[in-house]
Amino acid sequence: MKYSIKLRNGQILSGFIISPGESTRANIIFIHGLGEHIGRYTAWAELFRNAGIGFTGVDLPGHGSSDGRRGHIRNYSLADEMMDLLINHTGSAFAGLPVFLYGHSLGGNIVLDYLLRKSPEIAGAVVTSPWLVLGVQPDRFKLAMASAVKYILPALTQPSGLNPEHLSRDRDVVDSYISDRLVHDRISVSLFHNAARAADNSLSGSSSLKVPLLLMHGSDDQITSPEGSRKFASGNDLTEIKIWDGGFHELHNEPFREEIFLFITDWINRMCA
Repeated sequence: MKYSIKLRNGQILSGFIISPGESTRANIIFIHGLGEHIGRYTAWAELFRNAGIGFTGVDLPGHGSSDGRRGHIRNYSLADEMMDLLINHTGSAFAGLPVFLYGHSLGGNIVLDYLLRKSPEIAGAVVTSPWLVLGVQPDRFKLAMASAVKYILPALTQPSGLNPEHLSRDRDVVDSYISDRLVHDRISVSLFHNAARAADNSLSGSSSLKVPLLLMHGSDDQITSPEGSRKFASGNDLTEIKIWDGGFHELHNEPFREEIFLFITDWINRMCA
């Protein structure tokens, strides 16, 4: 079912809700990664529906079918507002059922930052391949230029540098990503600085985590480094970390995605028990 939320600044964020109906026993709120859109997760969402778990997600501001300049999120207060709206709606629509946040890549960065700063009343969170430590550090000249203009031209965008070949070992996934008209390769100065700051704060403040977290990363991820996930997990006792041997960035799109799915649903079932 199509679904949308409206932020206070007037931006409309578009997405979908997939519900198992009366058999629903938990709900996931999904936050996608940089440059992509929630439509890339419809098949993944159907797997959860078949397992009795609802799935809600919207395109981030400046992504997919949502409003905004491509690749630009002015500040993380917009992400906070988005998360608040999604949690409040899910909590009221499915009263009494456990709610789990699930973030991938940039979405994982947003979810971890939100968990540590806001401490929402949820059952737990799943985070895959989060932007905590990048696989390849940005060019120093570009960093210096971005820092110089972040207050003057915060909406200025540059190519993200993401290599689609590093997403998955499944060729069909890579080809589909490249041909997807809703995918873009932009990131604004303000989004980069906010994400980088959130990553640093999450790594230094992971001891503040108050809900159970399943944190997963592929050992061969070249986009975000599994070392960031290891460091985050070492800072608290609520994180269960799983490093998937040979896994690329999009674990949900790897050839062993069924094993990934079963691992996640088993963890959710344990949290709901």
